[in-house]
Amino acid sequence: MRPHRFLLPAATLLAAATTLNAQWLQKAPATSPTARSGAAMTYDPNSNGLVLFGGSAPGLNSQTWTYDGIDWTQQTPATSPSARFGAQLVHDATRGVSVLYGGMASAISIPPPNSDTWEWNGTTWTQITTPTTAGPRYWYGACFDSVRSRTVIFGGATTQLISPPSSQTWEYNGTTWTQITSAGTPGPRNRPAMCFHLGLAKAVLFGGHDGGNFTDSTWTYNGTTWTQVTIAGSKPSPRSSASMVYDLARNVCVLHGGQNASGPLADTWTFDGSTWTQQPFTTQAGRDEALAYFPTIGQTIRFGGFVSAPNVLSNQTWEFGSGIYGSGCVGSNGVPALVATGAPQNGQNYTLNLTNLNPALSLGFLAFGFTQLPGIDLGAILGMPGCAAFASPDVLLTVSGAAGSANFVWAPVSGPIGAAFFCQCICLDPGANAAGLTISNATFATIAN
Repeated sequence: MRPHRFLLPAATLLAAATTLNAQWLQKAPATSPTARSGAAMTYDPNSNGLVLFGGSAPGLNSQTWTYDGIDWTQQTPATSPSARFGAQLVHDATRGVSVLYGGMASAISIPPPNSDTWEWNGTTWTQITTPTTAGPRYWYGACFDSVRSRTVIFGGATTQLISPPSSQTWEYNGTTWTQITSAGTPGPRNRPAMCFHLGLAKAVLFGGHDGGNFTDSTWTYNGTTWTQVTIAGSKPSPRSSASMVYDLARNVCVLHGGQNASGPLADTWTFDGSTWTQQPFTTQAGRDEALAYFPTIGQTIRFGGFVSAPNVLSNQTWEFGSGIYGSGCVGSNGVPALVATGAPQNGQNYTLNLTNLNPALSLGFLAFGFTQLPGIDLGAILGMPGCAAFASPDVLLTVSGAAGSANFVWAPVSGPIGAAFFCQCICLDPGANAAGLTISNATFATIAN
């Protein structure tokens, strides 16, 4: 018997529909970069996914890897930046290139950080000679301001030796770097978390180390002024070395991990512009990890980082997102859609909602599995052209409703935190194809606290 079958208690029908909360899922790519921290990563449509550069493992490297949502591929560009860690990589959507600045070139000696600018076009790296630079720095915050078409960086360390962090703001327009004198400032910050919140049309910065303490303040930047945000309610604890990206689908910044005096942290938070919300999912702790949002699959991707104090490195790939993946196939009432209410939290109900079923039948079979499939073509196998399997059918349960929709509820869930399972609906639709069946998109779920 497979583990986690106890997650499938008797079902009842309800009539409510909402969307699935985001959750973490560890991936199992066939090929991965080696374990490392301090790598730079961003979404790059020229690379058909994410691009990752450099990092410390603990020796520095100058490798370029891309990730398509399934597997990692090492690239062999004609030219590359030198080996480094602690740089940041952001995608300039206006010019269609990804921008890398600075970073530390040595983990053991005393040279200053780099102050060079490089651009990745999906095939190779090109060093850009600019009239001015932001000066030597690493472990700074960075994002691309898509409203003003500027790469923005803030703070960071300017020497390898112990020294006060920078409090400078710099912008890059594709030609030169310009220092911005702001009416407000977060002050000296090393290893802050930063992203651009499109809904606010502002950069968001959280935490960092001010040279003496870990901080927990939230700031926004509109291109002219930094403004501290007054937070009502809970917020992430003081930390540095966290990672943060903007989730376009849910219009929030997603922050994960970091470190405090006790070591790496494992919590995940979202910020909607005024309020921080802790997510009910505890995953692998991490600091100095690479984090990027992958818009075409609607998932935040996490790679590597330190996962425990003082120096245990990871090469794991994780996804954080809606839990919806794959695609369904067209039936008599459109493409069947499967979403879920919340996430399977211990002691709470968990609801799956189905729409676009054949309205005359509203009948299907939920296929629950413990293996995520790559999208097996069901056309030749079962006579279901255009349909693909994304979840192993380890358990099949009947679900029925009315008027083209159905709802399936699990009684209060119990099980190990972090256990994952997958689901897809096989829908009865006699006129759709030779098999008389269509199939929905798939969902994954991870048991939370």
